[in-house]
Amino acid sequence: MQSVRIFFEKTGDAKYISHLDLMRCFSRAIKRADIDICYTEGYNPHPFLTFSLPLSLGTESYCESVDIKINDGMPFDEIKKKLNGTLPGGISVTAVGEPVNKADKIEFAEFDIVFTVKDAQAAEREIVKILSQDEILAEKKSKQGKKKVLKQINIKENIKSFSLKSSDGCVTLNIVLTAGVRSNVNPSLVIDCVSKSIPGEIESTDIIKRKMMLSDMTEFI
Repeated sequence: MQSVRIFFEKTGDAKYISHLDLMRCFSRAIKRADIDICYTEGYNPHPFLTFSLPLSLGTESYCESVDIKINDGMPFDEIKKKLNGTLPGGISVTAVGEPVNKADKIEFAEFDIVFTVKDAQAAEREIVKILSQDEILAEKKSKQGKKKVLKQINIKENIKSFSLKSSDGCVTLNIVLTAGVRSNVNPSLVIDCVSKSIPGEIESTDIIKRKMMLSDMTEFI
C-alpha cells in the first residue's frame, strides 16, 4: 500500500462544485482511470480519500490537494495523466507525489480577493484603512448546541499579511489568513467587513486561493 498526494486546480465553473460532490467526482475519476485505490474495511467500504482543507463553494483554487492510498506502484506521472483524462473541465491535476507534510500542519492560506468597484483608487484607500484597524469585527456562523448562531469575532489577529494593487475598475487584495484545524478564517469574512464599510461601492467579488502554508510560511507539500 502506497500513500499518494495529488495537487489540483479547481477553477472556472468548477468552483461551484461542492466539497461533497468533489469527493464523488474524484472517486469516479479514479475508478475510470483504473487506479487501484485502497478501500476501507467494514459493511460499507469506500475509497481512501483525504482532502487537505475543504474549499468553500464559489472559491477558485490553484493549490488543492487530496491524499489517496493505492495497492500497486503506478508511476506518479501516469496517475497524473490518467486523472487529467477523466476529470471534468475546471479540475486539473498539477502534481502527484509522496506526502511530505501532514495536513494538520497547515496554518496559513494565501488568497487573492478581487473587488470589482466603481472607483478603484478610492476603494483601495478605504480597504487599507479598514485592514489597518486594531480591531476588525466580523460575524461568523457557529454552533451552540444544536442551534446555529452568529458570533462576532475580531479577525485582525487572523490576518498575517496583506497587500493591494488597483487597476481600472478592480482592486486585488492579496491576503494571508490563518487556516487549518486550529484557526480557520474564511476570506468571505474579510469581504463582509469591507462591504459593510464601503456600501454601494463594490459591484462583485472573486476569491482565488493561491497557497497553503505551514507555521514557518513554507509551502505545504
